[in-house]
Amino acid sequence: MTEDTSGSAAQSAADPDILPDTPITAPTLERIGEIFTQQGLQYRIEEHPAPEAPESADAPDAPAPHDSESEAPAEESQAPATLRVLRTGFSNAAIAMQIRNNTLVVDSVWRGQVPVSEGPHLLMINNQWNAEHFAPTLRFYEGQDHNQSLVVSAVRELHITPGVSRNQLGAFVMSTLNSVLEAFAWIEQHYPQLVTWEDPHHD
Repeated sequence: MTEDTSGSAAQSAADPDILPDTPITAPTLERIGEIFTQQGLQYRIEEHPAPEAPESADAPDAPAPHDSESEAPAEESQAPATLRVLRTGFSNAAIAMQIRNNTLVVDSVWRGQVPVSEGPHLLMINNQWNAEHFAPTLRFYEGQDHNQSLVVSAVRELHITPGVSRNQLGAFVMSTLNSVLEAFAWIEQHYPQLVTWEDPHHD
């Protein structure tokens, strides 16, 4: 379904707080940061060395074929030298945004720690959310405390090969933040005893 944006220019002129839309271009973490700044949200962009790809165990010493296709410039197939991540968060969530190949990935972790014994019940809760909501996808995995707890995560992705405008990127980013908070609120409804922090925005 295509959204009607015919009145966006007039609306932008009437409301100075609404920025005009932009041409469709490749999204960057800097563009996402501009949206955060406009919305008064804090964030930071981190850069880390990219891990080296492991060698194939099936053919560790296999020579490269000598056909014309294999002689393409090496830089076209090489992974980026650094990993760039935009990080933000709320009182109950840590959120990371990263561009991987042709996908904008938003991953998040809930602050609470669920006992491992709650695994079957947590799986049921996650499945119910995923069946009833388009996004984000709830999942969980074992924590790093000697398998004593489960970590709840929410993830959403956007295919970005065609590029996005400012409004499209802003709509995705803001709706994702809202849906992540809604998903974690759903978890907190089922595990109120695990909420050991205070929401500074709660009266």
